[in-house]
Amino acid sequence: MRVGRTVPPAATPIGLTEIISGIRGIVRGQRELDRFHSELKDHFGIKHCFLVSSGKAAFALTLLALKEMFPDREEVLIPAFTCYSVPSSVVRAGLRIRLCDLRLDSLDFDFAQLSTLLSRPSARRETESGRARSMNGMMSEPRRISEDPGDSLNRALAVVPTHLFGLPSDVPRLRTLIKDSGVTIVEDAAQGMGEAFQGRKLGTFGDVSFFSLARGKPFSTVEGGVILTDRDDIAEVLNRFVGLLPHYGFLSQLKVIFKAAAMMVFIHPRLFWLPKSLPFLKLGETLFEPHFAMLKMSPFQAGLAANWRRRLETLQDIRRTRVDHWIATLDASGGQGLYFSGARSRGLLRFPVRVRDRRKRESLLRESARMGMGIMPVYPTSIDAIPELRLEFSEETYPVAASCADELVTLPTHGYLTEDDVSALSELISQALGSTSESKVSFAQQP
Repeated sequence: MRVGRTVPPAATPIGLTEIISGIRGIVRGQRELDRFHSELKDHFGIKHCFLVSSGKAAFALTLLALKEMFPDREEVLIPAFTCYSVPSSVVRAGLRIRLCDLRLDSLDFDFAQLSTLLSRPSARRETESGRARSMNGMMSEPRRISEDPGDSLNRALAVVPTHLFGLPSDVPRLRTLIKDSGVTIVEDAAQGMGEAFQGRKLGTFGDVSFFSLARGKPFSTVEGGVILTDRDDIAEVLNRFVGLLPHYGFLSQLKVIFKAAAMMVFIHPRLFWLPKSLPFLKLGETLFEPHFAMLKMSPFQAGLAANWRRRLETLQDIRRTRVDHWIATLDASGGQGLYFSGARSRGLLRFPVRVRDRRKRESLLRESARMGMGIMPVYPTSIDAIPELRLEFSEETYPVAASCADELVTLPTHGYLTEDDVSALSELISQALGSTSESKVSFAQQP
C-alpha cells in the first residue's frame, strides 16, 4: 500500500464555494433545480431535460420509457467494451443485452457488424411471460430463452453509441444504418460532457441522450444524471416516469453533502492515498451493480452546479492541454503505446493508450502504482465476460473488445497534475514503452 502523494486517475474538483452554493440550493429548493434545468436546455439547444440521481438512473428510465412506447421490443444493442454501468442499467430496466464488437482502430462500434445486427431478426425469444418489469423491481425469475428460427420479429428497442472517455462515437453514421423506425438511438454521453463532434455538442445527436454527473466525470455534482431529448413522444413518457420518482430524503441528501465534503478534501493528490487504501470504498474497482436507486435530483446537487458552464470549459481546456502533451510524449517515445488519432486536442476524461506488449503494460502499471502516478487499466473484461452475464453470451466472442480489456491503460488528464507530475509521467512512459529499434510506433487511426 502506497502512503504519500498519489495522483487520482480522474478527478473533477469540488471546492468550498461549490458546497456553499449547494447548501444555498437546498434553501432555494425547486427554484435551484429549475435554474439548472433551464441552463442545460439553453446550452444544448434541446427542448426537454430531466434531472435524476445518477447516469445509471437516467439510462434505465430512458429504456423504461422506450419499452412502454414499444412493448414488443426488448433488446438493447451496446458496445461489447464499455462501462459496466451500461449493462447494469439495461438489466435494471428488465431488458436484454445485445453486443456489438468494436473496430480495431477506435473505441466505436464495428459498423459492418452493427449493420448486420440491425438487419438480422432476433433468433431468440422468451418462452415464459412471467418476466415482471417495473421502475422499482428487477425480474423475479431468470429468463428462459429458446432458439426459434421461425421468429422473424426484430426485437431491437435501442442502439447505444458511447462516447468512451469523451472520444466521439460516429452517431451520424449509425443513423444511416437504422432502417427500422422502432429502433431508438440512445446516446451515451456519460463521459462526454463538454466535447463536440462535427461542430455539434455531444449529447445532441441521439433521439435521446444522457450524461452522468458522478465523481470523476467531466463535470460532477457528486452523483447525478441528465436526460436530454427533442422528441415530444419520448419526453411525454419520461415526464410521467420521472414524476413518479421519490425525492432524496433528509438522510440521503445529508449523505451527498458528506460525499461532497470528502471529495473536496481527499481528491487532492496529497490525501488521495488515504481513501484509495480503504478497500470498503472500492475506489478503482469496476462493478456490475444492477440494483440501484432511482431518485429525482436534489436541490443540493443542482446548487453544486452553479456556474457549471464556465467551470466545465476551464476543466476541458486543462484536459485538452494534457491530452496533447501525452500525444507528443508517445510520438517521441517511438515505442509500444498506441493512441487514437481522434483524441488530439480533446478534453478526454482519461487518455486511453493501447499497450499490446503484456510485459511492458504490466511494468507501466506496476511502476505507476509504486510512484502514485495515476496510470490505470480500464474495465477488467469485455461485457460478455462479466460473470453475471457470461451465460447469455456463452457461444459468442468479441475479440476486439477482449483485447481492449487486456491492452488499454489510461493516463490522467485532470488539473491536479503538477509540472513535476507531468515530467515524471513522461519519463515513466518513455522508459516503459520506448523502443530500442529505429521503427516508429504505429498509431490507431480513426477516419
